[in-house]
Amino acid sequence: MLREPITINPGIVEEIVVREEGEFRKRTPRSHEIHERAKLSMPMGVSSSFQAVPPYPLFISRAEGSHIWDYDGNEYADFHLGFGSLLVGHSHPLLVEALREQLGKGSLYSLPCPDTVFLAEELVRRFAPIEQLRFCNSGTEATMDALRLARAHVGRDKIVKIEGSYHGHHDAVLMSTKPPIDAAGPVSRPNSVPASKGIPSDVKSNTIIAPYNDAEALERILTEHEGEVAAVITEAVLMNVGIMLPEEGYLESVREITRRHGVLLIFDEVKTGVTVAPGGITELYPVEPDLICLAKSIGGGMPIGVFGGREEVMRHINHQEVVHLGTFNGNPMSMRAGLVTLTQIFTPEAHAHAIGLSKQLGEGYVGIIEEYDMPMHVAQIGAKGCAMFRYERARNYRAWWDIDMHLSYAYWLFLANRGILFPPGFDDQWTVSIQHTQADIDHHLHVFHQFVSELTR
Repeated sequence: MLREPITINPGIVEEIVVREEGEFRKRTPRSHEIHERAKLSMPMGVSSSFQAVPPYPLFISRAEGSHIWDYDGNEYADFHLGFGSLLVGHSHPLLVEALREQLGKGSLYSLPCPDTVFLAEELVRRFAPIEQLRFCNSGTEATMDALRLARAHVGRDKIVKIEGSYHGHHDAVLMSTKPPIDAAGPVSRPNSVPASKGIPSDVKSNTIIAPYNDAEALERILTEHEGEVAAVITEAVLMNVGIMLPEEGYLESVREITRRHGVLLIFDEVKTGVTVAPGGITELYPVEPDLICLAKSIGGGMPIGVFGGREEVMRHINHQEVVHLGTFNGNPMSMRAGLVTLTQIFTPEAHAHAIGLSKQLGEGYVGIIEEYDMPMHVAQIGAKGCAMFRYERARNYRAWWDIDMHLSYAYWLFLANRGILFPPGFDDQWTVSIQHTQADIDHHLHVFHQFVSELTR
């Protein structure tokens, strides 16, 4: 039963935004100055459009442990962590030592090195669906290569992706990542809406959009396109809309439906990977995809990507039927970082520490939300969590869309000005690293309590 939401005064929200933007500008003049300079040489003044946020991006000078310092010297407890790429935290001593040593031996060979083999074996051991894998350099590359492989294996061109999901910035998946509602089409049969100009129309026609948590809709789509679809690519837990969890039985139904239609199932674990459990999503949910894609936290902060799965599918690369190339694939710096991170740093105790602190943070949020009857809910999995500005959990993108973005912006500014750094935006989530401390969690909850208290005054 839906609750009657309390009324949050928009005037108070606007007052907080105006005041906190002013405070942000006072605290970060050097970030503003260098951003203005950066705009002369780079579009939007940044190297990734994700970084271009109001009022302007923070420029960073250094990071260590669970903390990060901006160009003006302000210190933050970092819950951004490179959009979740740093479960290991910043500048871990074992990683610093290992990378310094490797740099002395060479940073790039473009030839195989032993660490490539050792890291591949560790990933095969950790991730149940992987029998063989290939390395690349990012999550975008991983999903791009996995989809090419799936098309080759099945012999079909079309793919299905989930509305509201993000799988990198290559053309095939840069569809309906956050489509405007007036262009999105019916809830159960969404339109394919390009997220960028420059995507060819034939690419759009080969990417079909399905709603999350709706196995019946997926069944209808695959029946309608019988014999045309090569793969369904999805995050088991959506991470582009805060955190959206699968309803009971949904993933199992997706697996059964795709098998019945001769369609491969690809899990994008770029964000979930080792952050939700040592062996990823399939350690938590009893569903095995045909291929999985990994990146971010498996690399200890170095650029890395992985796609892998059943040998029957991966053999197309063995037979040179599918081309997979890359000068920096398996580079020794990333291989050393990944190997040290997974085999020396991510012990069971380290994982338990990060996940335990994240759980404590989420429970603290829930307590404050209930104390003030805030129109919010908390979603959490592993070392990741988020607080969304709506009472009820959203089951799909359309239900999520009514999030109050201006209120989310006030939240981000308020926390940043008091030393808590989140990913900039209303759609991401916190990550707690193995180097975060109880003091970080206590300070975070103290600041959130201040924010809610002021918002509801």
